[in-house]
Amino acid sequence: MLHVILYDSHPIILRGLKEFFKNLEHEFTFLETGTVAGVSRYLASHKVDLVVVGVNEKTGIDSKIIQKHSTIPWVVMYNDNLYKKALSLLLAGASGCISKGCPDLEAERCLREVLASRRYICESTLQKFGYEFLFDPVNQSQIRNFLKYNLQRKPNKLSPREQQVAGLLVSGMKTSEIATALNVRHSTVSTIKRTVMLKKNVINIVELASVLSN
Repeated sequence: MLHVILYDSHPIILRGLKEFFKNLEHEFTFLETGTVAGVSRYLASHKVDLVVVGVNEKTGIDSKIIQKHSTIPWVVMYNDNLYKKALSLLLAGASGCISKGCPDLEAERCLREVLASRRYICESTLQKFGYEFLFDPVNQSQIRNFLKYNLQRKPNKLSPREQQVAGLLVSGMKTSEIATALNVRHSTVSTIKRTVMLKKNVINIVELASVLSN
């Protein structure tokens, strides 16, 4: 029997979180709470195997509680407009991160992976993660770790367009120059650039050139 803390400040969402567990290959005891104080009490009084946190406008969970209980896997399920909060919890040590807008099957997959001591980030979170942090030197070591495990379960083959942009980047062209050459928007090239970096698990053009040359 696995003990799972379910936390969300909205009672309806809290009840709905249990539905994601119904097809998993374990028996669960759910410890439900709508407060951070409740989470802390359960952590202090029970042997907890998993914590699932619903992140919304009223969520009080912060990185400190995850870091304090880092031996326990945490899964963050967030409203899309609060992805920055979710990403901060991910960087603090959460094992899984998934948008509440993802299909139920992906939520189940996330829980299954985390219960198997693996990490999981849904595709939309990965794209947001890359957009916010991929080119931020302060977070590059953490980014490498997340990209490394995530790419182990995802195809990293570039599409023809991605190959074209990657080749132009490696040749020394700037994003604006590539946009002009391909007659597309600057933002389009930036998006393709991020995708290429994510797929190839690199954080700069020098590393990209090395990977593409192999």
